[in-house]
Amino acid sequence: MVLTGLPLNIDVQQILLHLANFAVLFFGLYILLYKPVKDFMAKREAHYKAMDDEAAEKLSLATKQADETAERLAAVDEEISAKKKQASGEITEMRVKAEKEAQLKADKVVTEAREYAEKEKARIINSAEKDISDMVTSAAEKIFVSEDVNEAYDAFLKKAGQKGV
Repeated sequence: MVLTGLPLNIDVQQILLHLANFAVLFFGLYILLYKPVKDFMAKREAHYKAMDDEAAEKLSLATKQADETAERLAAVDEEISAKKKQASGEITEMRVKAEKEAQLKADKVVTEAREYAEKEKARIINSAEKDISDMVTSAAEKIFVSEDVNEAYDAFLKKAGQKGV
């Protein structure tokens, strides 16, 4: 049956056949392609959701570990600071002790130097007294033994001038 009364030479039978072919093609493609593609997309979405969840879990674990590490570093920094203070105190104590020991040694050296200077002064004075005594004795002998007192007196002064008295 051919419908021929339509304008522009439109064949309704051909249109219905094309619609039936399109419906069969659509149903076939729906069964063959749409469901597998939809299932594949659902699996893919689930896979990426699982990856996202795993990444979020790893991120939270990494954040937790970073926080723990920061706490440990803060504790280590505090410990280092305490050890620095302790070491600084020990160094200060050692410096003070070394200064005291150095001061004691310096005092001892000064005391020994003063004692040596006093002894040396006493020795020089004793030596000078002995030299003066010897000169006076020698002058007296010359005065009493010598006939010329002026010669003895001049000899005494000359000898005294040589000794540096």
